[in-house]
Amino acid sequence: MNGRDEGFRPERSALLIVDMINDLEFEGGEALLEQAQPITSAIVRLRDAYRARGLPVIYANDNFGRWHADFAKVIEHCRRMGSRGAVLSDGLLPAVEDYYILKPRHSAFYETPLSTLLEKLGIERLALVGIAGDDCVLRTALDAQMRGYPIWVPADGIASQTALRNQRALACMSEVAGADITRIDARLPEWKDTQRSHSMNSSSHDRKDVQHPDCTKPQRPESPAEREGRKAHESELTDEAVEETFPASDPVSPFIPAKTPQD
Repeated sequence: MNGRDEGFRPERSALLIVDMINDLEFEGGEALLEQAQPITSAIVRLRDAYRARGLPVIYANDNFGRWHADFAKVIEHCRRMGSRGAVLSDGLLPAVEDYYILKPRHSAFYETPLSTLLEKLGIERLALVGIAGDDCVLRTALDAQMRGYPIWVPADGIASQTALRNQRALACMSEVAGADITRIDARLPEWKDTQRSHSMNSSSHDRKDVQHPDCTKPQRPESPAEREGRKAHESELTDEAVEETFPASDPVSPFIPAKTPQD
């Protein structure tokens, strides 16, 4: 069974928002921000649709090498004054009923409690949105498919540093992982008659307009020590990102971006 057989349905599904809370302070971050800003409104509509149906919304976020930080601290870091990703993070703040996991690597499944959480919630299928489409979203989608989850990765819900890289990632997730890549604006109208889920605590999920209590904390500049630690973490991830899963020696890998003028 895969997401394309019948069209992805929301029943017993969860929405996984990957790395949209982000400082974007890395090489290529400016280009990724440019590509990611247009998808934010579509993700918000999908997130609100999940909340309205009492379905789980899960934020899967890099910890940016901040091993003493919880999610509230990560949010504060990404929204601090001068952060490149603050505008992106501000548009997608979690609510008190949302779930979160902090991931040490690219995939939301790798060395995180995500599998346990999905099992406890009784989740049978996953919708994936976020950044970067050809990195963390892609790796998460492949891990989800390996674990037997039908997946929906809407084309208007992910972004990569370039449109070409994003198209390649969508093609892989569709062809290799069997993902439904139907756009959010095309899929949501089909859900109008879907009944609200009663598998979750209704009183909690009715509070869809309440932000996490730590989201409104004042922003502060990043300290030199914090910046040094973050840069070291980003350098390590950059060195390993492509070679770890898609070796550069593979001449047919669609995930090694072509050296073209428009790219």
